[in-house]
Amino acid sequence: MPLSIRDLMPSELEFQMFVLDELADELSNKGGDVIKLTIGVAELPIPPNVLERMIDKLRDPDFVRRVYPEGLPELREAIAEFYNRRYMANVSFANVIVNTGSSPIFRNIFQLLAGPEFEIMIPRPYYALYLYCAKLAGAKVKFYDIDVHSKRVDMDSFRRNFSPERTSLVVVNSPGNPVGNVVTPDELRQMYEIVDHNAYVLNDEIYNNTMFYDQFQTPLEGLPQHKEITIVTNSFSKGYRMYTKRVGFAILPEELQRNLRVMQQHTLLCTDPCYQDGMISALEDEESPEELNRLFRSRAEYTTQCLKGTGCEPVAAEGGFYAMLRCKDWIDANGFASSKELARDILEKVHVAVVPGTDFGVPNDLRLAFCNDRYNEGIDRLREYFTTETISQNTKLHNSVTESAKA
Repeated sequence: MPLSIRDLMPSELEFQMFVLDELADELSNKGGDVIKLTIGVAELPIPPNVLERMIDKLRDPDFVRRVYPEGLPELREAIAEFYNRRYMANVSFANVIVNTGSSPIFRNIFQLLAGPEFEIMIPRPYYALYLYCAKLAGAKVKFYDIDVHSKRVDMDSFRRNFSPERTSLVVVNSPGNPVGNVVTPDELRQMYEIVDHNAYVLNDEIYNNTMFYDQFQTPLEGLPQHKEITIVTNSFSKGYRMYTKRVGFAILPEELQRNLRVMQQHTLLCTDPCYQDGMISALEDEESPEELNRLFRSRAEYTTQCLKGTGCEPVAAEGGFYAMLRCKDWIDANGFASSKELARDILEKVHVAVVPGTDFGVPNDLRLAFCNDRYNEGIDRLREYFTTETISQNTKLHNSVTESAKA
């Protein structure tokens, strides 16, 4: 009798970001001059002080054998001190847990707090991880909407979909992926008031180093009265440009930290101690995140300036690693089924790799990562593609109408 498996890889959940990235690599290997705007991996180097510290520890035979499933005590202490110093968060190392990036922390928290009898609320557009982790936990997913045009939280949709009896977890992402929206302090206050201590609120702060126009505020600072239901996740992969080093963390109530610690004792064992130790130096580095922020703000503004009026309209990002293009009218006019087909056509014709909005619950949109030193050239190619293809389609339409008139 053949074994049966639970299907955790339905085709609609395959991460198109990686699919397009791999297609771009294939094209590049064949000699194509490809510009990849797919994965949020900053091209800037690891900060030198961090790199040197990690290398020193890698040479220490005793240090490389240090095993702490919940994270090095000195890194957890440094994270708590950083949040207390910068945000007056009033947390201790007992509130901190470290993992190999923030993604497995999401998976563990969702499994800890949810199940078939519970609901998880996530923003829409959403980062695909949220949806997949909810599926793994067996929870029902409810959405609250981000108005892409205004970049504001649709509070009516939040109130309508939150259930005091069934909702166990609410996810907030600010700055947001893929929209680039920033949830305002007033919006966050309203969301917490609606939750009214009936669920945990998970704040994904991974892009808090890329705020283009405002100062970042965490609920640990702005809403201390809700600390017992507040979870904060973050990582060193974005603002400190160490995507592949995989060190992330969560700040959360002690009872959740203790549960996650036991989960990680059995399923993680340890995060590389040398990389963890390097992150202590990263927390002392003010200039590297600021450099990245300045660079990405300029790329965001270049995107809006160059692609406005092309038919795939840019959403002006307020922060984050990405630009979002609204392409429904363009897709309809040019006969594509969704942004999946559009992204492949763009890659084929102008050798720019972008991510379909199907990954984020917006099937007619595209996402561009600011993370390429040829980013502006990629935007120039996209502008040429959108304007040339539109002209081509208009010419075909004109010719068709002319031929019909002659007949």
